[in-house]
Amino acid sequence: MNRFGAIRRFYPGKKGFRLASMNHLFKTSPFLVAALMVLCLWGTPVRAQQTDVVQAPENVSQSSYLPRRKQIYDIVIMGDVLGTGLWAGMNRFVESEDRVTVTGRVQENSGLARPKLYNWAKAADKLLESRQFDIAAIMLGANDARDINGPDGFLRFGSDGWRKAYGQQVRAMVEVLKKRNVAVYWIGVPPMGRDSYDDSMKVVASVERQIMAETGVRYIDLRLLLADSDDSYTDRGDDGTGTIVRLRSRDGVKFIAAGNDRLAVELMKLVRADIAIADGASGPAVAPLQEEVILTPEELAAMPAFSAERPGGEFPVKIEPASLPGLNYTEIARVTEDAIKRAAREGVTLFDKVRSSTAPDSAAQKLFSEGLWPEAPADRFDAFSKPNKPAASTQ
Repeated sequence: MNRFGAIRRFYPGKKGFRLASMNHLFKTSPFLVAALMVLCLWGTPVRAQQTDVVQAPENVSQSSYLPRRKQIYDIVIMGDVLGTGLWAGMNRFVESEDRVTVTGRVQENSGLARPKLYNWAKAADKLLESRQFDIAAIMLGANDARDINGPDGFLRFGSDGWRKAYGQQVRAMVEVLKKRNVAVYWIGVPPMGRDSYDDSMKVVASVERQIMAETGVRYIDLRLLLADSDDSYTDRGDDGTGTIVRLRSRDGVKFIAAGNDRLAVELMKLVRADIAIADGASGPAVAPLQEEVILTPEELAAMPAFSAERPGGEFPVKIEPASLPGLNYTEIARVTEDAIKRAAREGVTLFDKVRSSTAPDSAAQKLFSEGLWPEAPADRFDAFSKPNKPAASTQ
């Protein structure tokens, strides 16, 4: 074999492919060799000029947290045993969503303190090699109240060395995702039922919170969201609709379905807000749902005027719409999508939920349960009762 090396050439027969020297090809197929050399020389300068080109995402403003503007955003949930619950809650939440899809990658007994057992940064990188995601929701830390086996020996949990090493693992996870152009939402560890475990989770949460602040990552602080007024554990809380229900499992660690749904509500609040910002950069990818209507004074002025008879007045009082404030109907009737879904899961109508939540003997209770509309004050324009006639004079 000479300095040109060997190339693969097909010879018919039982042996199929075998190696042939360049000298042999010069003798048998000189034109083939010439053609190959021309192709090689032709391609050389092109390869020398090639560079790695990353396709630019659709235009989004610099204020947008999402790296690209899309019609449908793919979300991946990564986490431990609590991440499993978040995934379940998100699956229920997005059943009626048309802007996001949800996939999960969870390892219930995993964490960031034992990368030799399960390395989340490497696992995330490998996952993103096979599929591109737009958003990653991370919920890790519940299994990390343990010493870290570092290069120079074990680092005691909570020590300065431990905080530094754990922070490096958290940062490595974030950097892998950011390198892949994935928007990261980190859900902090929640309060725990056992006091000693809860104290450990405060340490984990403090490191995660610091790294998120340093790397500019969205962080959902479950301690602020779910802890009692004295920063202690409670298994009950707001389900996202203003109703206080049980959210946590009896083990004081995991969430029940209502709690996982609450996690999904909080995550989607941020995601929806960021999608709206991305849409606003160059116009919405799809027609947005109209969630509120606010009329400007100019729009109100263009509407026809209406009249109302004021009690005691001899003539109708003309009310110009322009003199009324702009009204946001969500301030009048706060019926959320979460309330509708929750009522459906419980097998009742939303009206039944509203009726059962009213305070006894209140105006709302009389309206929804007895059909009694509250009377308007006599001096208000919608008080349509006829005024009493003055007593006849005897003089």
